[in-house]
Amino acid sequence: MKKLAQSLLCVILLGGCSTTYEPHLTLPPTEVTRSIDANVEVHPFVASDELVSGHSPYGVVADDYSNKPPSELTQALTKEVIAELSARRVFRKVSTYDAASDLILTGRIEQFFERDRRKTWALIPGVTDKAANLFGANSHASDGEVKVSMTLRKPTGEVVGSYAGNSKFKEDYTPNSEWQPGDRLNRGLAQAIAQIREEMLADPNLPKTQVLSPVSDRSSSR
Repeated sequence: MKKLAQSLLCVILLGGCSTTYEPHLTLPPTEVTRSIDANVEVHPFVASDELVSGHSPYGVVADDYSNKPPSELTQALTKEVIAELSARRVFRKVSTYDAASDLILTGRIEQFFERDRRKTWALIPGVTDKAANLFGANSHASDGEVKVSMTLRKPTGEVVGSYAGNSKFKEDYTPNSEWQPGDRLNRGLAQAIAQIREEMLADPNLPKTQVLSPVSDRSSSR
């Protein structure tokens, strides 16, 4: 009984210390003043087999961080993409269901991870981030990649266009309150989706219309 109580206490303590990564997408501004003149129905994005099987890293790999299963995290990514495409008025209308949709948007997550870790020398007892910073040395390293593909189809299933976005990062840093694990992954997500947005807006097969009023900033409402 005592051992069971100790085990439960460990689980509670570990759970309390762990932070669950939540994706957040904020697209950078664009100089393009056009919108794609179409009502778009967005279907849930899917993760690649490599991500689902665990053969490739997914989410934030860092101390005291946990991730939702690939299927749940992909659902969260879909919601972020829908909200931001709508807020930025990339299309006339974006929704999860439209009985009279002009186009169907599907997406696939090929790569989506951020790894944060202390450098080997920074693991030496007594070496603190503050001490490393005094010598101008970054005690942590981060690397990751976001690779996303999207396809637009007509309701009949005919492919109108396929688009891809990719962002990689590898950098050294010293932890502070401005950047937390997951922030670099969100930045990479924004860069990848922005590439896809520009490809779509430049696609001659998609009808465009002029945007007369500025787009809303979804981040300001958070």
